[in-house]
Formats: sequence, C-alpha cells, structure tokens
Amino acid sequence: MNTKRLILIRHGKAAPYAETDFSRPLLPSGREKVLSSAQMLLKQNIKPNLFLASPLLRAQQTAEIIAQTLQISFQTEEDLDGRLSAQGLLNLAKQHLQQKDCLLLVGHNPNMSVLASLLCQEYISFEAGQCMIFDVTDFEKPKLLAGA
Repeated sequence: MNTKRLILIRHGKAAPYAETDFSRPLLPSGREKVLSSAQMLLKQNIKPNLFLASPLLRAQQTAEIIAQTLQISFQTEEDLDGRLSAQGLLNLAKQHLQQKDCLLLVGHNPNMSVLASLLCQEYISFEAGQCMIFDVTDFEKPKLLAGA
C-alpha cells in the first residue's frame, strides 16, 4: 500500500478588516510565513498530487505562493471556505485520498485546528501560515510527520 499524506496549511496572517471577510488580503508577514512553509515542503521534496484551497482571498493568495514555490497548480474548493466542520474536512480528505497519495488543503480556523487536533488526538493550536504533514495511510492511526 502506498503511503498517504495529508498536508494542512492554514492561510497566512491576513488584514483584520476589509470590505468583506471574503476579501481580506494577506499581510506581508503572512506571505513570509506561508513562503517559509512552502519552502519546507520543497526541501522535503513533497509535491502533492492534489492541492485544494478555500475560495477566500487570503487562502487563494496563500495557495498561489505555495503553487509558485512547488511549481504545481491548485484548485479552488468551495467546501474549504470555513463553513465545513472538521469532520466534514476529514471526510473530504478521505474521499480524495482514495484516489491520490498526497493531498494538500489550504483552509481556515477553527476547522484546521480542530482537524489537526482530531488527527493528533490532542489539542493543536494552528497558527496562520503553519503547515502540518500527516501520514494517513491508516486514518485510524494517523501520524504527525512535520509541523506543530
């Protein structure tokens, strides 16, 4: 059986206010943290074969930085907009990982913290721009490979 990896990245730090929540852009510090996470993936030679990002501007900008760094493309996934529960995100990941070996999701809190906490079986505070990599070959016994 091939190793299955799930990569979770919370969007980078964004402006606290904008015309709408949907349109909050990344701050320069947020861009730097996301670039650092993307470079960590690059150094570990990790290239997801499916990369999904929330449609909100800050997540799209986060995904663009990662995509440029890893030289891969991403798709917008409406279900990552922050309204789906952590269990819903887990089900989404399980569904995609039936066909793929490595899935990267860019999303929002609190969902990303709760999902990471479910996988680690302990509370995880997921910082903006942070990347966590899990071995989910067996979803009953996920292993944190990097992050936190």
